[in-house]
Amino acid sequence: MTESSAALDVYRRYTDGDESALGEIVRAYADAMIFFTATLVKNPSDAEEIVSDAFADLALKKRAFRGESALRTYLYAICRHKAIDLIRKRARRGEILSLDEDQAADFETLEGRVLRTERDERLHSAMAELCEEYRVALYLVYFEEMSHEDVARAMKKSRKQTENVIFRARRALRALLEKEGFTYENI
Repeated sequence: MTESSAALDVYRRYTDGDESALGEIVRAYADAMIFFTATLVKNPSDAEEIVSDAFADLALKKRAFRGESALRTYLYAICRHKAIDLIRKRARRGEILSLDEDQAADFETLEGRVLRTERDERLHSAMAELCEEYRVALYLVYFEEMSHEDVARAMKKSRKQTENVIFRARRALRALLEKEGFTYENI
């Protein structure tokens, strides 16, 4: 059973009335979703709130997810949209995002749990220098191991547009890594 079909089975259990299934979904995806969202909003507290809102949407709108993509893809799309909304709202208000010491420590703890290898840490550091579109696409491909089709759905782009973004993002990432003396054959 693939991760997608297992998650879909858990979601179906939830929509059929098994409330404990929502907890399984949260445990399976929350940490990675918080980390992903924190890379967008640059604030772990805001990221946690956005992810909580995404799970609340899932709970309150039980039938909104129709299974046309992986559940993970659906949840990441919700988080991405909520993060963009927050960023736009803050930009209109002229707010500048910065981390206080506690938030930075929380982010580092979260980062340590999600990033498991030195390669992932190096990739993450280099990816932080990329534009948001490239960073999101590569994060979903490398860290969440999503297919190009799932990334396209999460980013609300066509598959061809997504493949072009991923190609350009990989090229930019490779250039950054090579500048630092690193090479990765799979980029």
